[in-house]
Parts: sequence; C-alpha cells; structure tokens
Amino acid sequence: MLNASVETSAMALGPWTSSARQPRDPLDEIASFATRIKARRGTAIFADGDDANYCYRIVSGEAMAFKLMSDGHRQVYEFLVPGDFFGYETQADHYFTVEAVSEVVVLKYPRRAVERVLAENSRFAREIQQMTARGLHSAYQRMILLTHKSADERVAWFLLELADRTRNSDDALHLAMTRTDIADYLGMVIETVSRALTRLKRGGAIAMQSVNDIRLVDRQRLELVRGEI
Repeated sequence: MLNASVETSAMALGPWTSSARQPRDPLDEIASFATRIKARRGTAIFADGDDANYCYRIVSGEAMAFKLMSDGHRQVYEFLVPGDFFGYETQADHYFTVEAVSEVVVLKYPRRAVERVLAENSRFAREIQQMTARGLHSAYQRMILLTHKSADERVAWFLLELADRTRNSDDALHLAMTRTDIADYLGMVIETVSRALTRLKRGGAIAMQSVNDIRLVDRQRLELVRGEI
C-alpha cells in the first residue's frame, strides 16, 4: 500500500478551530465528521484508483497531486497548502495520487457525510462550488502557461501564486517540493527551472537564501516577468 505509513488518529474531532483560520470557514459545517491524520514526507494520502470514500483538507505541511502516465511521465497537477480542500470526486475512485512533500497533518472527511450536508445546506454547497471554481481558474491559468509562456514567465507565476496561497506577509517561501516536482508541475525540465530561478535572482526579483528558501524581493518586477494570463 502506498499510504501504509500514514498515521491515523484514533479520535474523531469535534468542531476544529485555529486562530489562523477565518471566522466563517465553510468547512466548519462538516468539522464534526473530521478525523485528523498525519503523513510523513513521500507517503501517499491516497493513490490513483483508490476508492474515493473520503475527502481531505491540509492543516499543516504541503502535498502534491500528480498522475503517472502510461509512458512513465509524471504530471504534477497541483501543490496543496494549508487550507486546501481536495479529494472530493464525482467518480467512484480517485483520478490522482496525492503525496506528502513534507510532513503533513490532514483532516479526513467521509464523502457520504459531505454529500449529505451539501444536499441539506445550500450555503455550504455554494461555498464548496466557489472553492472548486477557484481551483479550476488556477488550472486554466496553468494550461495557458504550459502552451504559451516562457520558462521565466512560468516560474514567476508559480512563485507569485504560491506566495498568495500561503499568505506569507514577508513574501518568504520555503519550497518543500523538489526542483523535479516543480519541473513536472510547470511542464519543464529541472535544469530549465534552475536557470529560470537564477535569472530571476540576477534580475533582482528574488533572493535565494538556500536551495529551498526564496524571498520575493521585488513583486512588481516578478509580476512584469509573469505578464498577463
């Protein structure tokens, strides 16, 4: 089993709150059904083809959703950060594998319970639809990147999007994912990712404190590189 090392809490959670969350979190409606699980880096939360009996939300850490193609190529679909809701499928099984890229804590919700609340609570249903729509918008942007944008534009978009999603006030990013993960996400090879980061650094848009720690020094310059999507 890919997810054999996932550690599952024995106790279901009551309404889960955190000072970092917004007062009106749509997933508060299903908090009483949640179970907390932990996964170590490199382990799967679920695998492509597994029964889609549960959906999930990242509490801490990061994960990535990907699919292995028949030719052995891996396409990373999305990086998942705290607050992201994922794994809710319209089909009977999961289309992607979701794997931890750092140690993660995840809330796990039974799909039947979520569907029951969706049917009974129109406000919750609208908010889940809005969350889904935001994910689709990001996917459409990345589709344009993969077909029309340069390496520098793709990497600039990735850094800005990740900074906005993680809400880092000082624009400091810790990249838990590897350069290979980023390359598979942006449709590039690892050497091209590294060269694009070096050019952005030399241009004054970013500073690299280590391989995995990047700070956005000049957002305006980075936005100019990214261009319109």
